[in-house]
Amino acid sequence: MDLTGHSTDFTVDASLPDAMRRFVACAQRRWPQLLLSGEPAAQKADWRLPEPDDDYSGIVTFSSGPEMEDFWEENGYALDDSGQGPYAVFYRRRTRPLHATTVSGIRTDDPDIVQAVEGTGLLMAEYYTVSLLTPDDPAADPFSAAIVNDFVGTFGATA
Repeated sequence: MDLTGHSTDFTVDASLPDAMRRFVACAQRRWPQLLLSGEPAAQKADWRLPEPDDDYSGIVTFSSGPEMEDFWEENGYALDDSGQGPYAVFYRRRTRPLHATTVSGIRTDDPDIVQAVEGTGLLMAEYYTVSLLTPDDPAADPFSAAIVNDFVGTFGATA
């Protein structure tokens, strides 16, 4: 299968495991028969993102059920006839320091935060690099945009 879909990339803080639990809950509301990494999410009532000690990478996949799993095998990350499709979160825990000299492009409705953070440096000791792979470009596809909005929203932010 060729790699398809659209990647939206993030660097997120160490709260990713909690945010992912909320993201899975959003997916379960969208798709009651959600398959999470190929298994029924309903069987994973207390699902948690694995947290090994070392740097690692992982993937969590999302589909509406067996029919979408079959569609995925055939078509990759693509929209089906209903205008929805499978998506995934690829993540890697990082424990090497990160330093960015300037933070810019702050998105918040609180001007005090913008004033306090815009133009400052960024230092992080532990963080995750994340790629959210959706069926299509969120700028052009409402379903993919909704998935990105859900992901960003699990951090208490807006896309």
